[in-house]
Amino acid sequence: MQRKVSALTKERAFATIKIVAKASLAGELALTYSELARRLGMSKVNGQGLSSYLNEAAALCAEHGHPNVSVLVVSKDSLDSGAPMPSEGSFADGFYASTGLTRDDIPAEQDRVRAYDWRSVRSLNLD
Repeated sequence: MQRKVSALTKERAFATIKIVAKASLAGELALTYSELARRLGMSKVNGQGLSSYLNEAAALCAEHGHPNVSVLVVSKDSLDSGAPMPSEGSFADGFYASTGLTRDDIPAEQDRVRAYDWRSVRSLNLD
């Protein structure tokens, strides 16, 4: 099924995958929404407006058999507490339901993202 997303959304979704993969390879536990926005070069770095990029990044990961990088983009409070978890809103809007992940699945999927060999994904150019 072809998704209707803008060129900017596609570009930022791919950049999101690359940013999260690099962060994971560097040993970062997770990224906050505002940190992802900053690394994407967005003018609003409070993290608002990221959902379409995260949704598309998740879809791209699923299409290519990669773990879902969006699970490593989390609320600051959860990261500070040592239990990184996406925002409550991302569960409420059905995003994780649409990816087939429940709240209970998130930690295992986070581990999959962290353990994944992102350097083997040639299109990311992480060597």
